[in-house]
Amino acid sequence: MSSLLSAELSATCNALGTYDKRTGKYLIDDFTLNTVKDLIRYLRRDGEDHEIRRHFGQTKVLQTDLLPMLIDHWKHTDLFDVTLRLLVNLTNPALLLYHEEVPVERTARHNYLQILSHLQSYKEEAFTKVETWNVFAKKLAKILEIDWSERDEDTGLIIERILILIRNVLHVPADLDREKRPENDASVHDQVLWALNQSGILDILLYMSSENEKQYFMHIIEIISHLLREQNPTSLADAALQRSVDEKLRDEQELLSIRMAENKNKLNKIKQYSATRHSRFGGTYVVQNMKSISDNELICLKPLNKISNINFNGSKKSKLVKPKNRRPVESGILERRSAFAIRLFLKEFCIEFLNSSYNPLMHYVKDVLVRAKAQQNDESYYLWAVKFFMEFNRGHNFQVGLVSETMSVPMFHYVQQQMEKYYDMIKVEKKKFATWVRRLHLALRAYKELLNTLLAMEKSSDSTVKESAKVLKSNIFYVLEYREFILSTFLNYDENKMPRSYLVDLVETVHLFLKMLEHYCKKTGLVVQKKVRKKTKSKKKKSNKSQSQKTKNPEPEIPPWEEIRAQLAAVLSSGTEHLAAPFDAASDVPIDQQKEDCMKNIQKLMRSHKFEDVVGMFRAAREVWPEEGIFGVNGIPEDEELEMLETIYNTDLGVENNDVVDENDTQENSDYDEEDEEEEEKSTTIVETDFNFQDFVSRFCHPRIVSACVYLLEGYDKNLPHTNHCIVKMLHRIAWDCQRPSMMFQATLFLTFQRILENPLEQFKEMEKFAIFILRKFTEVAAKNNKVFIELLFWKNSKDANEVQHGYDLYIDQKDKPGRGAWSEEQEEELRRLYMENQTNPETNQDVIDWILENLIDQTRTRRGVISKLKELGLIFKAPTKRSNKEMAKGRVPKEFSEEEDQQLRDLWDECKEIDDPMSVIISRMPKKRQKRSYVDRLLQLGIIQDKKECRKKRQKKSKVKSSGTDDDKSNADSSDQSDNEDDKRSSPKPIKRKAPNKAPKKYRESAKNNKKINVPQLSANEIAKLLVEAVDSGLTDGLKWLAENLEEVALDQEAEGYDPTAEGVPLVPISSESVEAMENKFFQQILKGIGVVPPSDEQETFWRIQSSLHFKTIRKRREIIMKAVHKEIILTDIPTANDVEQSQSMKSVEQSGNDESSDDDDLFNNLRKLRENVETPTRTNKSVNNDIVRRKRSRSVDPDERGKKAKMQKIDEYEELSLDRNDDDDDILSFAKKTLEQEEFPDTEDILKDLPTANSDDSAKEDEEDIVLPAKPANKKRRAVIDDDSD
Repeated sequence: MSSLLSAELSATCNALGTYDKRTGKYLIDDFTLNTVKDLIRYLRRDGEDHEIRRHFGQTKVLQTDLLPMLIDHWKHTDLFDVTLRLLVNLTNPALLLYHEEVPVERTARHNYLQILSHLQSYKEEAFTKVETWNVFAKKLAKILEIDWSERDEDTGLIIERILILIRNVLHVPADLDREKRPENDASVHDQVLWALNQSGILDILLYMSSENEKQYFMHIIEIISHLLREQNPTSLADAALQRSVDEKLRDEQELLSIRMAENKNKLNKIKQYSATRHSRFGGTYVVQNMKSISDNELICLKPLNKISNINFNGSKKSKLVKPKNRRPVESGILERRSAFAIRLFLKEFCIEFLNSSYNPLMHYVKDVLVRAKAQQNDESYYLWAVKFFMEFNRGHNFQVGLVSETMSVPMFHYVQQQMEKYYDMIKVEKKKFATWVRRLHLALRAYKELLNTLLAMEKSSDSTVKESAKVLKSNIFYVLEYREFILSTFLNYDENKMPRSYLVDLVETVHLFLKMLEHYCKKTGLVVQKKVRKKTKSKKKKSNKSQSQKTKNPEPEIPPWEEIRAQLAAVLSSGTEHLAAPFDAASDVPIDQQKEDCMKNIQKLMRSHKFEDVVGMFRAAREVWPEEGIFGVNGIPEDEELEMLETIYNTDLGVENNDVVDENDTQENSDYDEEDEEEEEKSTTIVETDFNFQDFVSRFCHPRIVSACVYLLEGYDKNLPHTNHCIVKMLHRIAWDCQRPSMMFQATLFLTFQRILENPLEQFKEMEKFAIFILRKFTEVAAKNNKVFIELLFWKNSKDANEVQHGYDLYIDQKDKPGRGAWSEEQEEELRRLYMENQTNPETNQDVIDWILENLIDQTRTRRGVISKLKELGLIFKAPTKRSNKEMAKGRVPKEFSEEEDQQLRDLWDECKEIDDPMSVIISRMPKKRQKRSYVDRLLQLGIIQDKKECRKKRQKKSKVKSSGTDDDKSNADSSDQSDNEDDKRSSPKPIKRKAPNKAPKKYRESAKNNKKINVPQLSANEIAKLLVEAVDSGLTDGLKWLAENLEEVALDQEAEGYDPTAEGVPLVPISSESVEAMENKFFQQILKGIGVVPPSDEQETFWRIQSSLHFKTIRKRREIIMKAVHKEIILTDIPTANDVEQSQSMKSVEQSGNDESSDDDDLFNNLRKLRENVETPTRTNKSVNNDIVRRKRSRSVDPDERGKKAKMQKIDEYEELSLDRNDDDDDILSFAKKTLEQEEFPDTEDILKDLPTANSDDSAKEDEEDIVLPAKPANKKRRAVIDDDSD
């Protein structure tokens, strides 16, 4: 600090006034008020080093000027207000000045310690006087005489500042090195408490903790926590006018143990130096019969009376000591026994607080904490108050009603929630973990006290209290999370972050919980919640499983209506609030389905006895659907409502009685996971089962728990007897109850046992018995296993302990047996060899996993195990087939465009932007196939186009006069375009086929149910072909082209984004005039229905939609058929009338109404029969009426790999087929379809068409395929449509 600033501060302090020793009063002048304001301004300008604050502390301006001035002139309102502000500022806690972090830097830490010493001097010299607190008591009493509703804002600020000043003074920590006060003596903190009590401040605090001063409750609970922080609630509750017998006995035992320890140390020193010379006479000694490193005798530099006292560690370094900054910080809980008079009035204060203020104050504070209106660390004061006052209540005339606010199941949940939050913050804020560990310790002590109070309630003589304790215990032990929390808390202990006192409370808490749980299970039995992972096999095994489950797990019986009628009638008469409307206008679920779901929910709620929700939902549904009267009409009497609810209750709506919550596993991108889901699907559900206490205790057989108990047992002589009992009991449960004594075979624990056995005392009798038991077990195991001495150096889990005790070749779990879960090196090599053989063998087309399972030596392997092992060995393929593996090698198209693609896209746009459909040409010429939307977006990003409309297909004027020449030109042009597209399709990689999962998720099934409601007429291929030809002749060519273009865009989008049958259908939005006219044509609408486009389902939809359940391959097949009709490749001789088409549609719709689950290909081509002859030209037809027609045999369109493996189709003599009856023809076709359906993969439409023989084209003679000569059909046979397929 500069000399100028120091002089200015000193002058300002001297200008405050002077103390008159003769009169004993402090004299002030007219400038004193402004001088105090100047001191406040100086503190505002204080820097990070706080030099001004430290200067005020050194000059002791608070003790010599401020407080004497306040005592003599407290009636001066303005001066009192300003001086109070200055006092609050000067007494601020040092941690708050440094943002709740003790500084590490040397200068900053020195300044921090100096400020802390000034605060301690303030507390000792100024605030231990009763006169000081009398002033604040008078001021508070005068203000509190005014009703809280009539006080102004300034008055409320004065009350708050006085409370903050009391908090600041009590917050100052004690200086133990300087005070050196023994127990039962008055420390500085005790002197402050005595002054507060004598001045009446404590009585004022009790008065303010009433209902009318709720705004100060947070300050009051913080003051009380600092007020009683050094007190032990149990000893405080036992305080009386005379010392109790227990207190005297405890003091005598402590004194006796100290004297015995002192005498023992003296005896050890005497024995050590008896019969030996003192160390003043040095020299060199030789140990006889003991050689050193050389051949000479061992040299010793000091005399020894026992050879065992020889020590070779003299020259070694000392034991490694952990640095202070890495040691766990103690929680700061310092408990001492105050002076007798202090304890008496503190006991009276606690009794009064419990009787009058505890429940309302804790209720308000809990509400503030839950609503997050308090500061960050205020919950620590709440948790401390719970622990302190509930323990005090147990020690002094236990009454549950005094602490009923904090003795409930929600309180257990709140404390557990806070502890889980603190665990997370310890992991997140690694540098500030000490603060969160301290709060975690407070929460643990509160949880421990809740359990102790619950135990005291169980031991109460009052039957109602016992019953309440039983209800609380059943609720806590029933829920899975409460039981798992105790185990996880023990396992999360970290000795590097958490202090030893935390471990003491943790062990005692776990001991108490296990003791209560064991007693409850033995006395009444316990049914608890348990999470079960259900495994649902594939569809092949589902039918057998469902039948067995029906027999094993019958549904619970539904209670009769008469049992719930009276309660439901009472709820109807009382009236309830309406729930939210059970109708969602934005949902895709139809209105009728929502009504049905609402009815099911009402029935489910009635069977669950939630009658208020039943009435609320029933009346809300009536307001949504009033016109139909399903849920009644407005103003309906209650008896009619009851009758309608009875009808709903007794109707079988398909509602399951036992609701099971399924958690569907999320599907990952890996095909390994798809295989796993096909094999079995897992779901987690909560069921009720009988609790097995021994199984629960066996989960504590963990090396971390054993190591924590052993670490705590090392200081057994400093622990309380109860703590030692809890430790030994925990280890006894593991060693004896769980049959794991080998987990105790640890060198550290054996050293502790050695110390216990060397110094036998009465209070350590229990530990002696346990040590003898473990040592005997160790000798038994050592006789059979000579490696047990090495095992002393390692912590062991349950499996290791069994191996130590029973043999290292022991396998406890079935999954650990060889050949089941474990793979040897030979088995891994065999699996690798089989995989490579399958991948390199071209004749093997079987599934990879099935083939490996058949050829493995170990036939007990499962499909899941083989897939997991292949993944572990790095033998990764996209799907378990060789064909898909090859397709995967081609790679996927990246989302980003390369520079070469961008340049090629620019050149193609400049070349094709003037044509009618530029995007179709650009897509066909680009090297990598993407969806149209990707190319349009890229053109916009590159700035080549300004609007997406530039990429649309340009409109063509519809010509009224059609000439044969133009039609031929169009057909030739379209056929050429189609041939180009087909060439591109051959060159592009085919999409990978994925196997559909055996069991669709729930939302898929719901969408399938919704799709079933749309009754679309199903037409045969012959009828659709005739309709398409008639549409072309009727001038709907442009409409069909528009439809085909939309189908191709939908297929491209679905191929790029993935097949999702639950997605919403793609609407057909007509924009051009041709498409609008086509959509208004009823004949065109019949074509749409025939190919699978559905009309609007209700009044909320406007456009026709392409169903999302159609696969993109199926969409492309139907688009090709439309384009063949447009190109006039379908030749017809008999065209049906419109009436015939309508009749056929109605007949097909009636036939298909009962079979809605057929596939998309079956919808169009299930009724396909033989096709008639294809006549190429009229002249050739006339010449070859009586001649044989040469037909080229077609083969199925299969992959190139399969084409070499499948046997060629046999030649078909159609002359013999034509000589048969028509029924025989139909049977042959049906048998052909049946054989096709029995294939591994169902044939598509194009495959069926290719398999059927058709007429040869002009260049059929050039083909290498084998020809079959057939006679012409008889004249009486019915002619049929021929769909010529030139895809080969």
